[in-house]
Amino acid sequence: MAEKFKPGLGKVAQPKQKLEPEVVFFEGKPAWTELIIPAITTLTVIGIIPFIAAAARQFWVRYKVTSRRVSIDGGFQGKDHVEIVYRDVESMKYVRRMGGGSADLVIFLKDGARLELRSVPDFKNIYNFILDQLPESVREACQPLPN
Repeated sequence: MAEKFKPGLGKVAQPKQKLEPEVVFFEGKPAWTELIIPAITTLTVIGIIPFIAAAARQFWVRYKVTSRRVSIDGGFQGKDHVEIVYRDVESMKYVRRMGGGSADLVIFLKDGARLELRSVPDFKNIYNFILDQLPESVREACQPLPN
């Protein structure tokens, strides 16, 4: 006599993959050094606008670099949220600022979009951390740091 069907029997249980916990490497605002030149130029009427823009970034922009993603909270009162995962990165380029302590970083994505991070503080360490998260083929396409 045939055994009665019992749900779940005969199926091979697949082990669930556990992701490692996400590690936050950096969380903070843009480098304060971006305020220096605009603050000096406020002596002229033209310098007021760049100073206001730099000050607004200090209040409203927050960067977060983790072991899985880069995210930016910005916009008016920080209500805009942009997030990328490292597998979407195609290459990265940067321009150093204020003696090299900070830099503007542009991350180019595989879908043709790009993400700009202005005045990234402690740039060398953050850039190296992001590079370490990327596959070797993508690292080769990224702008190298000078020695």
